[in-house]
Amino acid sequence: MASTTSAQVQQLYVAYLGRAADKSGLDYWLGQLNATPATLTLENLRANFVNEQPEYKTAYAGLNRVDTVTKIYNNLFGRAPDAAGLTYWTTGAGSTVAADQLLVAFVNGAAATDAKTITNKVLVAEVYTGTVGTTGYLAADAKSILSGVNDTSASVTAAVTKLSDGSLSGVAVPASVAVLKASVTADAAVTAFETTKAADLLAIEKQLVTLSASDASIADQTAVVTATSAYAAVNTELSADLIAARGQATGTGLNGKSTLQLNADASVAAAALVSAAAALKAVDAASIDKITAYDTSAKALAAAKVAVPADVTQAKATLAAYGGNSANATVWTKALADAGVTATGVAATDAANLYTVLTTATTSATTISKVTTDFAGVAAFTSFGSLAAQDLANAKAQVAFNTADTNLTNTAGSTAAADWKAAYIADANVKIQIAASTALDALDAAYKAVDTAHTAATSAQTDAATKLAADTTLKLVAATAASATTQDLGTANKADVFYFPAGKVTSADGTLVLETGKDSLYVGEGYTLNTTAKFDAATGTITGGLNGVKEVFFFKDASGVKAVIETADLGSSTFAATVAAGTSTLDASSTDKVSIITITGVTSIDQLAFANGVITHVA
Repeated sequence: MASTTSAQVQQLYVAYLGRAADKSGLDYWLGQLNATPATLTLENLRANFVNEQPEYKTAYAGLNRVDTVTKIYNNLFGRAPDAAGLTYWTTGAGSTVAADQLLVAFVNGAAATDAKTITNKVLVAEVYTGTVGTTGYLAADAKSILSGVNDTSASVTAAVTKLSDGSLSGVAVPASVAVLKASVTADAAVTAFETTKAADLLAIEKQLVTLSASDASIADQTAVVTATSAYAAVNTELSADLIAARGQATGTGLNGKSTLQLNADASVAAAALVSAAAALKAVDAASIDKITAYDTSAKALAAAKVAVPADVTQAKATLAAYGGNSANATVWTKALADAGVTATGVAATDAANLYTVLTTATTSATTISKVTTDFAGVAAFTSFGSLAAQDLANAKAQVAFNTADTNLTNTAGSTAAADWKAAYIADANVKIQIAASTALDALDAAYKAVDTAHTAATSAQTDAATKLAADTTLKLVAATAASATTQDLGTANKADVFYFPAGKVTSADGTLVLETGKDSLYVGEGYTLNTTAKFDAATGTITGGLNGVKEVFFFKDASGVKAVIETADLGSSTFAATVAAGTSTLDASSTDKVSIITITGVTSIDQLAFANGVITHVA
């Protein structure tokens, strides 16, 4: 089962509370949601927000339905609902949707512009929460940074700028770092979205396959369940299959028609059926009873279940195994005799003949009752008897329909009867198509909600990447950067921001030049500075790491000041760093779990500071 992402939880804070999440609250809920086993679901959390959180109760105290809907709409989309929408959610069909479900309903029905707005708001909220951590959060800042965010990239830029321009009381980071954080967060959001939503799309695909297998109106999709777990592959296949299922590509089944168009067809078909019935009644006074019998039997036949052949085969084999056991000879012999089956001595043959008797429409109820009584308490007969009952009901329904069909056809007005029958079939078929189309509409809507949200996420990612590319002070260190090579933009008195997009480069990560008060190294979100861990220069080992967190350490040895950045939680593990000629090499147990970077331009670890995911050179 896919993990709940922080963005999914942030969406609740944005929608219901109009602010970015505080990190402690976000971490707590994610811990509950992603525990093994999970102690909470998103549905539980939405209900908790609305029914138990004091902040929600304070914000919505005394608000009526109109005000509540309007407030959540504003929080999500930065606008009030349109008149039609407000009516729908307050006095129309949506008026019964509980407050804790409004978020889901609004997001699933969001148009492209609204979807981009909520995506941008969640992105900004993620950047804020990750930046301030557990120490810099202020409720006023958490609301202020979302103010003005809409569907445009400019609004995101303006919001992120608040992290560095002094607009927020609790945080201040270099401007380029704020831009970088937005881009990194947008990348992570798309990855998380695709990871979690691929399963949702595949679930829709499976529903489509099931629907097409049970309804001949829908183009057969049983041969195309080849989607992989990758979002792009599932998305490509499902979008094509939904089109094919409606018959848009082949002109079969629903013929590419919408439910609205099919409803129009149904009106025409219903009128034609009424007209044909009137014509038949004019030439056959007894036609009313014949029409009624035909309609009743046709509906009964359509509703009758037919047992799955594979299930029948298995049930026969199970009962045959029972009958082939000499310990069951008494029951077996009596059941065959009561069914009128002549024993052949071959249990498989006898079981098949017994199934034929039990599924023949002319077999008496007394005979079936005797056989069922004979096998009372026999587990091997349970499935066999149930499937036989299904096929018997279908057989009887078929006989009744055949009789009604014959009575209708053999009338004085046979031509009029044939016309009515054709009109009846046309009317029945379009009703079946409407049912199928309505089911497809639900799958289409579910797919559209995911696809619209994905488009919004990738658009936000592109916007953030464009802004990032335009920032000339950023130095993105390539994952293939040569170890022991000094990474320096080389322009004096200009603030440079360094970042390793791949997280870890190699086991020897090179050197960075950080100018005092200007340059910085962005590590990423979720890191803790460990100031109590010990580095033994003689052995090259670091001890005293913390469990459950990713950490940053500073130490100094003969070759200079080092920054050690965990790329995985090493906990209290002891790991060694052998330093020679500016090259940091890790022992085998720590390789690929930390990056060790030499910081030049500093002579003491006291000259390095770490906050908001950023290492800086302070005076």
